[in-house]
Amino acid sequence: MGIIIMGTLYLIIGQVVRVYPNILAGYSRLSSSERENAEKNGLPFYASLLFSLMGGVVLIGFPVSIWLENPKLSVGIFVLVTIVGLIVSVVGSNLLVNNRFR
Repeated sequence: MGIIIMGTLYLIIGQVVRVYPNILAGYSRLSSSERENAEKNGLPFYASLLFSLMGGVVLIGFPVSIWLENPKLSVGIFVLVTIVGLIVSVVGSNLLVNNRFR
């Protein structure tokens, strides 16, 4: 049951980040030029998409673990999604803030 709550929480965070990007860690401390560059490169959309994908994978992992008759698999999927999501968010956000793609 906790896995469903965490997957739903990731989905909710994904939708809230799109509307209120200031809840992202470090976003409010960016200079005005860095913030403008991040918005132009799509950082709020990137973070929203990433959290929504993480939530979707966690929620899909729960029925898969039941289908495979291994309930502990859902916890492993949650931990793996969180670690990979952390790495992808740090690297991707750094690229979107510091580089000028558009």
